[in-house]
Amino acid sequence: MENSLGCVWVPKLAFVLFGATLLSAHLQVTGFQIKSFTSLRFLSEPSDAVTMRGGNVLLNCSAESDRGAPVIKWKKDGIHLALGMDERKQQLPNGSLLIQNILHSRHHKPDEGLYQCEASLGDSGSIISRTARVAVAVKQDYSRAKMSWRYSGQPSWFNLD
Repeated sequence: MENSLGCVWVPKLAFVLFGATLLSAHLQVTGFQIKSFTSLRFLSEPSDAVTMRGGNVLLNCSAESDRGAPVIKWKKDGIHLALGMDERKQQLPNGSLLIQNILHSRHHKPDEGLYQCEASLGDSGSIISRTARVAVAVKQDYSRAKMSWRYSGQPSWFNLD
């Protein structure tokens, strides 16, 4: 049979199909494995959180795979967290990250930043969640502020710290 370009396509199609079958059989006989697709996906991802100094933050993360439970790790500002080094931060059994007693001062903000969770399956690969920003809201203390009047007649507040 010829197509509109004058080529014989049925024998070529049979050769391609037969050749693929032989190649597959050869790979199985010689011990090579064709890796199948592995499903790995997030069931929940972290979202932005705002808290007060001394408060707690829960960043959700859970993942599933058709090849067993993935390993969940956390990153802050692109660097893997060493959760054993800080007792205030702990990974829950479902993979979520709990940060307790948030620290925050004018020059020391160790808990603020960009957090991501990473789900991995050993040599099968890994996925990274969306980025969640953790911010600490600061309550203004107006008891130490001095009020003055601007020339427009509106009051202004100046911080005395």
